Amino acid sequence: MTIDAKRPAKPVVAPPPSSRRPGVPIHLPPPGSRPPNSERTNPSGPGFAWILAPHPGRVRGAGLGQGGILGRADDAVLRLDAPGVAPHHARVELAPREGLPPEIMVTDLGTTSGIYVSGMRAQRTVLADGDLLRVGGAIALVVDKDIGTYDGSVIDEGGLVRGPRSRKGWFAALEKALELPREARRVVVRGPAGSGRHTIARRLAEGWGGTVAELSAEDEDAVLSAAARGTAIVNGIEGLTPDKQVALARQIERRKGLVLVVIVESAADAPTAGLAPELAAVLGTTITLPSIEQRREEIPSLVRVRFEKSGVAGNRLSIELYEALTRAAWPGEIRELVETVDQIAAAHPSEPRLGPEHLVRGLSRRGGRAAPKPAAAESPSDEARIRGALETAKGSVAAAARALHMSRQALYREAARLGIDIRRATGAVAEGEGEP
Repeated sequence: MTIDAKRPAKPVVAPPPSSRRPGVPIHLPPPGSRPPNSERTNPSGPGFAWILAPHPGRVRGAGLGQGGILGRADDAVLRLDAPGVAPHHARVELAPREGLPPEIMVTDLGTTSGIYVSGMRAQRTVLADGDLLRVGGAIALVVDKDIGTYDGSVIDEGGLVRGPRSRKGWFAALEKALELPREARRVVVRGPAGSGRHTIARRLAEGWGGTVAELSAEDEDAVLSAAARGTAIVNGIEGLTPDKQVALARQIERRKGLVLVVIVESAADAPTAGLAPELAAVLGTTITLPSIEQRREEIPSLVRVRFEKSGVAGNRLSIELYEALTRAAWPGEIRELVETVDQIAAAHPSEPRLGPEHLVRGLSRRGGRAAPKPAAAESPSDEARIRGALETAKGSVAAAARALHMSRQALYREAARLGIDIRRATGAVAEGEGEP
């Protein structure tokens, strides 16, 4: 696969009729109107993080610069050489906005395979940060800034799948912690339940050597004894009262050389909650695992690795299945994703091609981590959630989208599916605000 952004060396011409639907015109800007390559490609600006083009294993960040034609032709400004991509497949336009990242507009240039945005076919639409764009046999994550941080390989090492951003973040912190001298081996591993905290804790404990004991923080004496002999992996410490946490902090401070890995569950929106300041100070190093929502570029590689471990070759996985798994919400984090993949593999051991239709259960739509489920009668409908978010946001679509953990365009599409008139809903809220 080749992805690049370059100035065309020859005049741009329309593709042959076979690459697009007959009778659909294509309009390309004259080559002289395009700025030099250095101006069009900005790795710190918006772009496409190609996470599947055509196979996972490397995330390729392609800066959009000022936009251009996306396709596999040599004269395409945003070149993508992947199966199912037409020579001139789509036009990407960027409209500047004061104080905000530019608005990204994508238009299908009459191709038979089309373009899909977050699972829905589109002719012309605005792309928002976090949207998933499918072009032929390639899938990109839309990034509104800092696209350069996405570029690099996605690697599986001993069950830990990490991409370029993770290597600069939590994995770099893990490697640094492994090199700590014994007297400083006290580490907090934070993250949502199911995000891989226990895997990281065991990796630390094994890397440091010695006996490993997994204990509850309630048994303080056992924790301190195990920490003195080898490594204690401690769960539930954030559940202790503040007084007990302070008392434990004093014990740790007095007894030098204790080796502790403390696992703390923390939501993505409250990564520092749970520990008393005195205890956090003596524990020292912190490794914070982001939720799977914050590292979706790693999902295709994680999916492929897990299927292969279950005996399913990568060539049996359809791009539609990759897309469905990547764009879904995962309230149970990586643990839930892995369980879903294992269920598909077990239920369809001989199916030649696996797609979304082979899912053992339905997938949640994106929308952030789910809170513990209330009784069925109390569970709000999707329509109620959206209307409630719009009301709380006082009619601001952007604020409602942020509260629902989805892009503005995804909110518009979901509202249309549910029959909610966004303009009428936001207008009604605005009128209500003006009433006495």
